[in-house]
Amino acid sequence: MEIKKVLSMYIGSQSLMKKYDQCLLDNGYTILELVDKASQCLLKHMNGEYFSLLCGPGNNGADGLSLAIKLNNLGKKVDVYIFEDQNHLSQANRYYLDLCYEYGIHVVLLNDDILDEVMDEISHSDIIVDAMFGFGLNSSPRGLYQSVIEEINQLYDQNIIAIDIPTGLDCNTGTPYQSVVCATQTITLSAMKNGFLNPDSISFTGEVILEILDVNDVFEEAGLYLLADDKVVAPMLKSRRFDGHKGDYGRVILIAGCQDYKGASLLSAKSAVYTGSGVTTVMTTQEVMDSLTVYCPEVTTQLRAPVLRKEDFEKYNAILIGCGLGLSIDSYRYVIDVFSLSHQPLVIDADALTILSSNLDLLKNQERDIILTPHMGEFKRLCDVDNNDDMLFVAKEFARKHQVVLVLKGPYTIVTDGQEAYRVFAGNKAMATGGMGDVLAGMITSLLGQGYAALNAAVLGVYIHGYAGDRIAEKHYTVIPSVLIERIPQSMNEIKKSNLEKITCVE
Repeated sequence: MEIKKVLSMYIGSQSLMKKYDQCLLDNGYTILELVDKASQCLLKHMNGEYFSLLCGPGNNGADGLSLAIKLNNLGKKVDVYIFEDQNHLSQANRYYLDLCYEYGIHVVLLNDDILDEVMDEISHSDIIVDAMFGFGLNSSPRGLYQSVIEEINQLYDQNIIAIDIPTGLDCNTGTPYQSVVCATQTITLSAMKNGFLNPDSISFTGEVILEILDVNDVFEEAGLYLLADDKVVAPMLKSRRFDGHKGDYGRVILIAGCQDYKGASLLSAKSAVYTGSGVTTVMTTQEVMDSLTVYCPEVTTQLRAPVLRKEDFEKYNAILIGCGLGLSIDSYRYVIDVFSLSHQPLVIDADALTILSSNLDLLKNQERDIILTPHMGEFKRLCDVDNNDDMLFVAKEFARKHQVVLVLKGPYTIVTDGQEAYRVFAGNKAMATGGMGDVLAGMITSLLGQGYAALNAAVLGVYIHGYAGDRIAEKHYTVIPSVLIERIPQSMNEIKKSNLEKITCVE
C-alpha cells in the first residue's frame, strides 16, 4: 500500500465521510469555503504548466473548478472540460463554474461528437486532473463519463491526478466498478478512504497523498476511524514494575477446549501467559488438562464441572470463553452461566460467539466490559449484514447498540466500542492460518486481566499480534500460531523500547 502517512491518520467510509462533511457545515463552514480550502491543498501538488481538468457536476467537480482558477491565476495554461448536461450542478459547482467563465478560462462542454478532438487536446497537457466524481459514487460511470474514462486510460504516458478518489473506485472496498480512472497519483482530502486499505486499489490510485484541510478537528465528532499504528498504540503499553509480582499482573481464567478441539485452548492459554498474565487458569476437560501440562506447564488447570458456580470466577480479573469449546448442550449452558454468574471483564470468542448469536439478549444489562472477537463469518451470524454494507458504519453501530467492544478480525482489523474506532495497521496475509484467532483471544484476555481498559486491551492485543506476525512474515511464507506465540514477549519489548526512544528524542 503506497500511502504517505501523516500524524493521527483517520479513515473514512462513504457514509462516514458524508457525516464528516456535514459536521464541518454544522460547525459554521460554508461549502464554498470548504471547496476553496480543498483546492488550496491540491494546488501544492500541481507541478506543470499545462493542465486539463475533467469536472463532474458535484462538489468533487467544484474542487476541480476552484483549482483551475488558482492555476489560471498563477499563469498556467488551463483547459476545463465539463459534461454537457448542466441541469444538476451542486451549489458550489455552479458558483465556481461561473467564476471560471468570468476569468476567461477555456471551458469546453463535452459531448460525444467532439470527444476525439478533445482527447487529442488533453494528450498534450502535462497533467490531467480527475474531478468527475468523489467518494459518493455508488455504481459504474456510464455514457459519456465511461467513454472519457476509457479514453484517458489509453494515455499511458500522462500524469493523471485524481482528486480525493479515482472516479469509478468503490470508496468502501477499494474495488473498481466497470470503468475506473487509473491515476498515477491520488490526492485524498481530510481522511484516508477505507478502500485504499485494499492493496489492490493501488492499481487505480497510484501514490496516495493525504491532505488535511485547514479546518476545525471534527474527526471524532464525525465518527471516523483512527489508524492504529505504532505512534498510536505504543504509548498504551505499560512498563512492568520493578517490584512487581504475579499478583500485580492479573489472574485470568479461560473456559476453553473439549475432547474434539484441544488445540484452540492450548494456543489461547499459552498466548495469555506469554502476553504477561500473572496467573493463567484453563477450566477444561481432563484430556485438555493432560495436554496443557506438557504444552505449557506455566498454566494452571481446573476440571470443568457440568454446572458452573459463582465461586468458580471469584478470584479472577478477566474471563475468556469459547476457544475450542464446541457446540454441545453443555457448551450452551457454560456460556449462559458465565453471563449470569460472573461480573468480571469478559472476552467472547469462537464457539461462544456462535452460541451468543442466537442469544443476543444475554448482552443486556451487563455492567462490565465485554469484548467480542468475531471474524467476518461469525459477525454475519451476530448481525444481519452483507458484503455490500458499509462495514465501518455497521461495526460502530453494533458495538454502540450492544455496549461492547467489537474486534472485527480481518485485514486492518476493526476495533470499536461504538464511540472510538480504530483500524489496526499491523498483520498480513501470511497469518491466515487456523488457530490465529485463538492466540489473539488469549492475548486480549491477558491484557484485560492486567488492568487495561477494554478498548485499549483490544487495540493493543490486535497490534502486538499483527506486529509479531509481520516480523515473522519477513522471512516466512506462512505464520504459524504456535511460532507467533513465542515471538510475543520480544514484540512487546520492541514496541515498548521504540516508544521510550521516541519520548527521549522529544525531550
